[in-house]
Amino acid sequence: MESRLKIAVQKDGRLKEGSLQILRECGISLDNGDSLRAQARNFPLDILYLRNSDIPQYVEDGVADACIIGENTLVEK
Repeated sequence: MESRLKIAVQKDGRLKEGSLQILRECGISLDNGDSLRAQARNFPLDILYLRNSDIPQYVEDGVADACIIGENTLVEK
């Protein structure tokens, strides 16, 4: 079974498009996915689209391996 890296990003909000742009600039090509998840076509990576306030908990619980969040969310959580 292939192990896939899971990165959580905002499903809506100011950081969503910028987060996806960073991944594209890294050469990661994403499928369209659904409203909650997308897979990279060229890398063992899944993007999880989550509510901003839920992202830190998903990382803490190990559901997501990493995340892209704003500093305000990081400080609050």
